[in-house]
Amino acid sequence: MKIAVIGGGGVGGYMAAKLSQHYPTTLITHSLQELCLIENGEKNYYHPTISTKPSGTYDIVIFATKSFVLEARAKETMPHTHEKSLILPLLNGIEPYYTLKKYFANVLKGAIYILAHKTEEGCIQIDGKGALLVVERNETVATILETCQIPYKMPEDIGKAIWQKYLFIATTAALTSLHRATFGEIAKEHLPEFTNLLEEIAKVAQKYGVQLSQDDIQKATKILQKSPFDAKSSMQRDFEKGSCGELDNLIGFLAKDSQKINSIYQKLLSQCKR
Repeated sequence: MKIAVIGGGGVGGYMAAKLSQHYPTTLITHSLQELCLIENGEKNYYHPTISTKPSGTYDIVIFATKSFVLEARAKETMPHTHEKSLILPLLNGIEPYYTLKKYFANVLKGAIYILAHKTEEGCIQIDGKGALLVVERNETVATILETCQIPYKMPEDIGKAIWQKYLFIATTAALTSLHRATFGEIAKEHLPEFTNLLEEIAKVAQKYGVQLSQDDIQKATKILQKSPFDAKSSMQRDFEKGSCGELDNLIGFLAKDSQKINSIYQKLLSQCKR
């Protein structure tokens, strides 16, 4: 079982580290020469094959790259798969699944809950309580995740589960970037705005046939409140570097169906550089 992980950020680094302990794993990235993970205060080095280009043929490909380079990475990787290769996107948002369906036959729906960032020395720092993978039901994937002791769930309604994660990610990305504030600062100073945006995203989800409840909104709020005070969203880190990052994928997608969200999107657009 040969596995490729596309993208060497927090998600890709975490997945490649865990998978490489039990399976032949290639981490395809331009940003890492070695892989170390800091988890529960402990630093460990892992040894997947690290390459800038795919090679050979992979049975499973996990996409954990930024959405704005996803299509290019899909085209690059497609010749290195076979008709039964499983494709698992772990990007934020709704659109990446449909982008990959244009290139691969067996695309599973998936998402990951994780707070992770690169330290100055290049390690992947895992914050909070670790990771939780949410993925479409598949026996092969379940066996791999259990073998590698990667926490996971395979819910009956994976489409709703993806939106539940998107609900939280889009809201935190928007407000942490807009206010240049950490998770803790949003919870302390902007909680009504946070709740209002959750409710607006739930309305957009209805247009896609997904019913998000008040319970989903309350759970998203609790996740925010329980997160490390100084945690930042990935998009916020991009904004701090002067980049728009995943603005179009995370917020632009929603802005098409909501005037309120479009107003936030336009404000964010004016703050970043294309």
